[in-house]
Amino acid sequence: MYPCLYIMKIHFIIPPTKDRNPDRLFGCNYSFFLQHNIFILYPASYLKKKGFSVEFTDCVVEEKTLQEVLEEEADVYVFYSVFLSRDLDIKTADIIQERWKDKQIIFIGADPTIYPEKYCMKNRFVVRGEPEETLLALCQELKKKNQNFKKIKGLTFFNKKRINNQPRQYIKNLDKLPFPDRNFIRKPFKYFNPKFRKLPSTTMLTSRGCAFRCSFCIPNSLSFAREVEWKRYFKKKPSVTMRSPENIIQEFKIIKNQGYKSVFIVDDQFVWGKERTLKILRGIRNLGLEISLLARCDMLSDEDIVKEMALSNVKFIDLGVESFSQEILNDIKKDLDVKTIHKCVRNLKKYNIEPEVNIVFGCSPLETKKTIKNTINEVKKMDVEVVHATVCTPFPGTDFRERAIKNKWTENKEYVPIDPGADSLIEYSHLSRKELVKSVKSVYRKHYFSPRYILKQLLKTRSIAELKNKARAGFGIFKNILLSRKK
Repeated sequence: MYPCLYIMKIHFIIPPTKDRNPDRLFGCNYSFFLQHNIFILYPASYLKKKGFSVEFTDCVVEEKTLQEVLEEEADVYVFYSVFLSRDLDIKTADIIQERWKDKQIIFIGADPTIYPEKYCMKNRFVVRGEPEETLLALCQELKKKNQNFKKIKGLTFFNKKRINNQPRQYIKNLDKLPFPDRNFIRKPFKYFNPKFRKLPSTTMLTSRGCAFRCSFCIPNSLSFAREVEWKRYFKKKPSVTMRSPENIIQEFKIIKNQGYKSVFIVDDQFVWGKERTLKILRGIRNLGLEISLLARCDMLSDEDIVKEMALSNVKFIDLGVESFSQEILNDIKKDLDVKTIHKCVRNLKKYNIEPEVNIVFGCSPLETKKTIKNTINEVKKMDVEVVHATVCTPFPGTDFRERAIKNKWTENKEYVPIDPGADSLIEYSHLSRKELVKSVKSVYRKHYFSPRYILKQLLKTRSIAELKNKARAGFGIFKNILLSRKK
């Protein structure tokens, strides 16, 4: 299709939105604030290293219209799509191909992996699972005059009918991938995470996948695409893959040299072994970067790890608590003791690391008004700054979805993208959808809009920029509450 000396132009796009912006990192809710999409930076950087001309435009942050983006023509347009961005991304692809019928569209991400039939048609491809190697193979094939897409593993393409090729092996050596090229980010200060005092902030990935078996849970959107693809063909989860401590430390130093001051590590679970964890933390201790990450409570019962995290400037840790009912935790296969949750929070507070508590209402038929009230009360007693609450959603590829359909907890046999912070696809005979959503809103309203919390945040704020970022995040939460009331 293209002369061999021609450098193919590939453009990754996050389309502009008129309303709320879908979060593409975790893929299941709307963003209260915007962060670097590390899952776009990885494949974009990989193609750039392999000699392609690569562009990335985040229309939301850069405040660009699609017409402005299309003024500079590319050969291939790539969308990283998740549940809530499906309609937006497909509509944007339609507009591009109405203007240039011969342009190739490639979809990567969790939703296209799960539902390739919704995305794939003439001149549109779906790269399933981990995107880097399949995307490279596809772009190399598109350059050829005589193209053969059947040989590309992990690809769904259209040739009179939709064809799903065999899966590609997940990437076992992540160190061979180039570091995400953050020079693709044109306006780093436009992204923010209100928990950090120091800006600019970026995101980072040190491992892929989760080894645990929570029945309702989906990992970050990249791990989810990887997991769904593997389970579809091999009926089991892929192994967790980890970058080496040396490789991770090197990227941290590059981030520091580029002027970033804070990092959110978006791994599904950061602590994979004490020795590896301590080696990473000791290697970044003197960089002075503020750090936030996700970890299981049982992985933080070791005080040596928590102490080293504090010395390495870890400021916040997201904890998947879900419920304070032991019966519910057992039912959802959380493999976690309520006592461990309390121990973990005590450990973090002892070393001045802020626990971020995530709770999920309705993840088990054992959930009742009483267990919800108990969970809310337990969170309140912990006196933590950050609380995230959602209604459990029967996501595709989860055991919870199979249970929900079998037991008729949901009317939707096909998943319908919703915001789990503002709506519910499930209800029980003793607990309605409205009651579940109301519980979520109650958490946010009572926690974030209490005079005590607001005063505490004002006293802790050290700059006008920090105050603005917190206000933007607060407005996002408030907007979500208003929108849910209209439903």
